[in-house]
Amino acid sequence: MRSFDLVGVLTFSDPVPRRNVEGQIVVSGHLGTIFQAHNGVYLGRGTTRTLRLLPDGRVLSDRAIQKIRSGEQGWKYAAAELERFGAPPVERDRRSWLAEWLPQLTRPLKHPGNHRYAWPLNRTARRLMPAGLPYPKRPPLFWDSDKSKPQGDSGYGSPAPSQERLPAVY
Repeated sequence: MRSFDLVGVLTFSDPVPRRNVEGQIVVSGHLGTIFQAHNGVYLGRGTTRTLRLLPDGRVLSDRAIQKIRSGEQGWKYAAAELERFGAPPVERDRRSWLAEWLPQLTRPLKHPGNHRYAWPLNRTARRLMPAGLPYPKRPPLFWDSDKSKPQGDSGYGSPAPSQERLPAVY
């Protein structure tokens, strides 16, 4: 990568699970555990926003919505995504068509922002890189009733031998 004059790598992990209208998880979300394992510098969260989810759990991006509104290249493909779920074909006014069908066929999801990880590739980038924040972690699977500490915690991060552990979902 250095041969391409790159000074760093930036990547994101999306921690928010997505469900389809039947309630099934279609995207589980992740904290970026592999990025943590490869010593990525954690830079916190990206921008918070409200996503629009299609019935199958996929996101209809803000950019796709804007293309429909303005008639930019690719608007027909974006409109076809809504047509797949019951909207009639766009005949005249794209804006009013979108105003009618977007709230009927999509649902809002408040997203707290993706996790950001970076790797500097040279000394200058390493020097200019902000100090990393602590890595995000999943909460423990079990809690005592007083919520003060994980249930069965032996102090070493593993449950006590008597504690049954449920399978983790990632």
